[in-house]
Amino acid sequence: MTRFTHGLALVWGLTCALTIASVGFVESGWRGELASIVVVLLAAAKSRLVIVHYMEARRAARHWRMLYEGWNVVAAGAIIAGLLVGARG
Repeated sequence: MTRFTHGLALVWGLTCALTIASVGFVESGWRGELASIVVVLLAAAKSRLVIVHYMEARRAARHWRMLYEGWNVVAAGAIIAGLLVGARG
């Protein structure tokens, strides 16, 4: 295995581990807002891994990389804000 494919295999393994952790949080009895927030944060981490490593954003120009990173933060923040507002209303 080359260094490049070895790195991608590690990223793939990490995304699988994050997916299993998400399921584990929900299935282990975590309920409500906290479980939802944890799952959204884990999903944001997975999307960042995919964008940076598989879509090769780490090699993109700085302004594109910041756009991708910003999109990930804003999307996760909007979902979490919606969860919190929805839970209160």
